[in-house]
Amino acid sequence: MKTFFNTIGNLFRKPVTTKYPFEPTFKPDDYRGLIGFEESLCIWCRRCEAVCPPGAIVFSQDMEGKQTYHFNRAVCIYCGECVRACPREGALFQTAEPAPCALKAENINNGWNKLFDEAIESRERYAAEKKKKAAEKAAADKAAAEAKKTMEGDEGMNPGNN
Repeated sequence: MKTFFNTIGNLFRKPVTTKYPFEPTFKPDDYRGLIGFEESLCIWCRRCEAVCPPGAIVFSQDMEGKQTYHFNRAVCIYCGECVRACPREGALFQTAEPAPCALKAENINNGWNKLFDEAIESRERYAAEKKKKAAEKAAADKAAAEAKKTMEGDEGMNPGNN
């Protein structure tokens, strides 16, 4: 019976909740919202990726060496570690804007897992290609040095054949 009277009493009391759509929600001064990225200030050190606890930041790399920043707002816990780790002021920043809801059409979880794996693979391919080119260059330099040494040795054996 007590519950019944409580329910009837609540009909005449002021609501405890806010009138959200009509009144903006209070945000404290230190509110941590979306992570912003300014590509022109980034030095591509990947420190933000290394310190991100849930792995919401990843960089991909094409075969020319150009890196691309990727951020997943649904994975991010908005701790601000990436902003603190960034050596370049303003490259990464935290806004006061709350993250929008993830929609099913965005396929934000499965799509992110695929993107994350592809980004890591792209960096591995780039590193392997770079290592292969460095080995080829070293082999070519070694062959050129041996050829030069052989030429100098041949000239030393036949000094009067000019």
